[in-house]
Amino acid sequence: MECYVDTQAYDQFTANHCTALIYGKREATAVFRVVGDGSDIDSVIWSNAASSCGTSGTSCSFKIRSFRVNKAEATILYTDGRWSKVSATASFEDGR
Repeated sequence: MECYVDTQAYDQFTANHCTALIYGKREATAVFRVVGDGSDIDSVIWSNAASSCGTSGTSCSFKIRSFRVNKAEATILYTDGRWSKVSATASFEDGR
């Protein structure tokens, strides 16, 4: 799984963990996406910090608060019946 914390800059996905420094902000948006094994994905079930995304597809975004680690997990269901579980964490600091 890859993620980034949305900032004013050009944000890029990083594998497994993403972090940012956003001065003066108490909240930011974390964006996650699953990267499968190259096979066709049937659906994705989001859980843990990403549970609000339900089965919304291969990407998920939600608000996070400063100085907290947010672990998003997803179960990837492939069209051939296989499945895998992936996760990533996102966090940011507000420059205090």
